[in-house]
Amino acid sequence: MDRGQSQGKRERAEEESIEGASTFSFISPVPIDVYNGQYDVFLSFRGSDTRKAFTDHLYHSLIKAGTVPICVFRDDNSIPIGEEFGSQILDAITRSKISILIISENYASSKWCLRELTHIMDCKKRTSHMALPIFYKVDPSDVRYLKGSFGEAFHSRKKRFDEKDIQEGLQALREVSDLHGWESEKFANGHEGELVEKVVENILSKLRQDFQLDVTKHLVGIGYHVNKIRKWVDTPTVLLE
Repeated sequence: MDRGQSQGKRERAEEESIEGASTFSFISPVPIDVYNGQYDVFLSFRGSDTRKAFTDHLYHSLIKAGTVPICVFRDDNSIPIGEEFGSQILDAITRSKISILIISENYASSKWCLRELTHIMDCKKRTSHMALPIFYKVDPSDVRYLKGSFGEAFHSRKKRFDEKDIQEGLQALREVSDLHGWESEKFANGHEGELVEKVVENILSKLRQDFQLDVTKHLVGIGYHVNKIRKWVDTPTVLLE
């Protein structure tokens, strides 16, 4: 099979299996066991809208930011047809500190995106999980009231959804539209590069606040590494000899 046929098959499989939502594929410069199975950031997005552009730019900016790499969950390859969606994705959300929701025009036309959103908002209510929405070329009011092209995309596909997904998804959409987030068209006059920089800066700040460093006084030869980490998290301390 040539490359073009392979790519076409993969794109068809994606639409049939997950409709472009975030899928189970972990990509990080740091092995997952270093973080005890935890992720710093989970990216939720509609693949057909933003995968190759905004989401890709944001992902690469996140993993390159800071002295200590940010552990990010995003999709790379779609879930093979016939495999279960739920447990892998929902578990990844649960084990993440922060979810970035890139709400784009066709986000609500995917039942998988709605399931992600519902679980993220539930985690926000029950735990310290943080949900940060980016309204990408959509207005928050259109998300809340299902108006404009955002609403049209939802209504064109909702007949394929379960009633449970519809009701829970609508509630989650109302909740996320009330959160303080970024509107891509209004931030920096629509310059996406500046928006990405701002989001990364915000994530770094939140992770630094969450970071706790506990080092015993009797370890030898680690002073340089500890000071490097403390410099990254802006922790005031006396330099170790």
